[in-house]
Order: sequence, then C-alpha cells, then structure tokens
Amino acid sequence: MKRFLAIAFAVFTLLPFHKAQAVDQDAIQILLESEATARHVLGSKQYPDLNNAFDKAVGVIIVPRLLKGGFIVGGEYGNAVLLSKKPNGSWSYPAFYTIGGGSVGFQIGLKDSQMILVIRTHAGMEAILADQFKVGAEAGIVVGTFGGSVEGASTTAVGADILAFSLDRGLFGGGALEGSIFAKRADLNQSFYAQAIEPRDIVIEGKVSNPAADNLRSTLAALASK
Repeated sequence: MKRFLAIAFAVFTLLPFHKAQAVDQDAIQILLESEATARHVLGSKQYPDLNNAFDKAVGVIIVPRLLKGGFIVGGEYGNAVLLSKKPNGSWSYPAFYTIGGGSVGFQIGLKDSQMILVIRTHAGMEAILADQFKVGAEAGIVVGTFGGSVEGASTTAVGADILAFSLDRGLFGGGALEGSIFAKRADLNQSFYAQAIEPRDIVIEGKVSNPAADNLRSTLAALASK
C-alpha cells in the first residue's frame, strides 16, 4: 500500500513537469518554423514592398502556418510570435500568440498560408499588445494586406499601421483577414520563460529571455537592410 501511494505521488508530482516540457517543445517548434518563414519570405527579396516595410518596422508578427478552409462557413487558426525592434536594430524576445476567427461567405477549399505582419507604427504595436486584437475592429488602426500570389500582388497598405503579407499555398476562394483575432498564448509564454509573463513585459520591457529564441532574433536582424 505504501509503495502504491509512493508511486501515485510521484506520478501526480511529475505530471505538471511533463506537461510543461511538452508545451515548451511546442514553443521551440513554433520558433523554428517562424525562423524558416522569415528566411523564406523576407530572405528571398522577391517582395520589395514587404522588405521596405520590414526595414522600417517597429515590430513583426510571424505566422508560420495559417490554416484556413471550409465550405460556406470558414475558419482559421495558427500560432504566431510577436517581436519588437529596438532602436539599435536588435530584436526583442518573442511573445507567443494565436490567430483565429471565422467567416461566412463564398469560400471553398483549403488555404495553408505563411503570413508576416509588419507593425509599422507604435499605435499598431499598442493595439496588438492589448488583451485581444481584432482586425478591423480597433478604432484608428489600419491593417493593409497583400500577398505573394498573382491575384494578391496589389496592396492596400498606404498609411497602414500594420501590413499583412500572406504567401498562400493551396486553393482557397473568398474570405479575408478581416475579423481575425490575435490572442496571447499564456501557456506557451509561461512555459518558455518559466514564469507567468505578459507580452508587454517580454517584447517591450525586456524582463525575460531564453537563448532558444536567439537564432530567430539574429535572423531578423540579419534580414533587415543596413
């Protein structure tokens, strides 16, 4: 009986540890995919509008995989990281976010997108750092969009606080970023930095660090024009 109790105690003691380890591996995977996305999209230099905006950015959100699809009623979901650029050109440590939403309208198929949102103004950064940011619902915040496909080559980015660039793979008709919600992932932020921490304290105040994100930070610094 004593042995059973000892084993049960050990199991319940270790469960939170294993859960934290699993979540931390999720964070690492998101960082690796985000770095690959940055190299693929920004490093290609195929999209000069995007690169010019990135050079002058105050921050960036990278969504390595945005899955969106449905028939008539659609939905979307993806993990994301938010980083701010410091005056000296270096980048902050990342805060983890999700992007999600739904829409009703003519749409069919599945879209698997890589998305980069360049934050061009401090007002745009403050909007993202609010508890939740809903595209199109924040007063005074303009989100411009364009993409890497032929039909998405034009941009609505004139004067935009945030410029969203989407490199789509697969077939998708209809739908837009409008109405999408960016929300912090408190679980990943806590597991990655080993404490409960708000995105502002990570990307603006610089209160925490984790060397596992240094490759992404140095990649973003190297991709900016000198």
